[in-house]
Amino acid sequence: MVVARLGSSEESTSTNYTQRLLDKLAAGGKRDAIVHGKRRISCLEARSIVLRFARALVENGVGEGDRVALFAVNSPEALLLKIAVHFVGGCLVFVPPAPGNSELAAFIARADVKMLIFDPVLGERAAELARQAQVPAVFSLGESDGVPDFLRDADGRAELAQADAGDGSAVGTLLYTGGTTGSPKLVTHRSRFYDFVLAIAAGRRWTSADPRTLVCTLITHFSGHVVSLAALLAGETVVLMDGFDAGVALSVLAAEKVTAMIVVPPMLYEILDHPDWPTAGFPHIESISYAGSPTAPSRLRQAIDRFGPVMNQYYASSEQGVMTQLRPEEHDLSRPHLLSSCGRPAPGVEIELRDSSGPVTAIGQVGEVYARGGMVMAGYWQQPAQTSGVLPGGWSPTGDLAYRDEEGYLYLVGRAKDVIVTGPSSGNVYSRLLDDFLCTLPGIGQAAAVGVPDDRYSEAVHVFLVPAGSGHPDLGEVRRRVVAELGDLYEPKSFSIVGSLPLTTVGKVDKDALRAVYLAVA
Repeated sequence: MVVARLGSSEESTSTNYTQRLLDKLAAGGKRDAIVHGKRRISCLEARSIVLRFARALVENGVGEGDRVALFAVNSPEALLLKIAVHFVGGCLVFVPPAPGNSELAAFIARADVKMLIFDPVLGERAAELARQAQVPAVFSLGESDGVPDFLRDADGRAELAQADAGDGSAVGTLLYTGGTTGSPKLVTHRSRFYDFVLAIAAGRRWTSADPRTLVCTLITHFSGHVVSLAALLAGETVVLMDGFDAGVALSVLAAEKVTAMIVVPPMLYEILDHPDWPTAGFPHIESISYAGSPTAPSRLRQAIDRFGPVMNQYYASSEQGVMTQLRPEEHDLSRPHLLSSCGRPAPGVEIELRDSSGPVTAIGQVGEVYARGGMVMAGYWQQPAQTSGVLPGGWSPTGDLAYRDEEGYLYLVGRAKDVIVTGPSSGNVYSRLLDDFLCTLPGIGQAAAVGVPDDRYSEAVHVFLVPAGSGHPDLGEVRRRVVAELGDLYEPKSFSIVGSLPLTTVGKVDKDALRAVYLAVA
């Protein structure tokens, strides 16, 4: 076992973490709290917006424990709304943009949300989701046809008093994890999770007197959510990008004298490959955190050469939170094997590797990663059977396979669960969902999706198809139907037409064998 400890893993008290955040904003005065393009919102203005948003939520019927779904891109309003929902003791339900409408509607319906608030750019999809999920109240974050404008509603209201914060024990967040169509799982995080976000914030240290963190990932995904809150709790300025573009990111890094940023590997690769790289580099950068999928050691060496010794890796997931960290000083070019590692346990986290016989203790022996700590989920929303099955004794299985070395560093080697990590935001493609949908299309008898190496996104979706008849399916039409039902992330990048799919000894499709077939001819 590899262990690092910080504090207690017991549930937190009823203190609402947003009180600490509002205190930090009050102390920040006229300093920038949020920068978004040309917009600058001071700390005092941000605090006022949170408290007016909170008033609007309460007076529109949101109380402690009520679930508010947020379907939005990165914006100051979305970031401050997150805080307001937690301030009143509510539960955030993050609606991701990647899956298709039927899957998201099932997710929202299962969460039993009281209110859906969406960004106007997502208005057409939001209206359909609200209709399918029968959401009682729907608002937009700005003007949108036929829907009340939450910003206008809140603008005319007085601030809620900070003393009126909701019970911290009611604070929660639900995250989508996918599943078969109509049966998504809802990862549940409670107040204890935010105690650890507070601990992350307390540990942030910069030499700059004006720390500024660039958030390139979605603030309604795990990494963007945690980093944006931790930065505000630490008294930093959050610089938001509402859609990733490497050229824009380079410009913002320079113009805002950014101290830290959070990216997924495909974003890092695009930044490194962009022709507008400045000869002077970025002397203000003190930390670049990356997470979401494996990163090629060759690209890490390139990043270290460009940015300096500032790379900071996190191995994290929606279910387990932050599990391990490879710190900047551990990105040691004199110890090149460490660039293949995901680091050692983060403070407050216990890690075990297990196989079918129990804990794996031998150096170099592969086992499934299990984690226990304060950021591990409280369970799956209203699914006690599934929760008890994945949280034995507080241990949560990741589905990832890894081994450890004699110094306690972990090295991921694969996934027990067949999830394909791909796309510009390192999103999860649940291959069973894609397999099942493909088999509903005309002319397809069997289908199996696998992740294959991809220079841009680490992995790409490759599909093996067994035709149902003598002809071949129209692959262009297959792509179109997949995107329409499941979203852009699930779009197959390539296909193989085969006569049959290999099976394991227990009759399951052997996806390892399919990957080997692909690699043999690639």
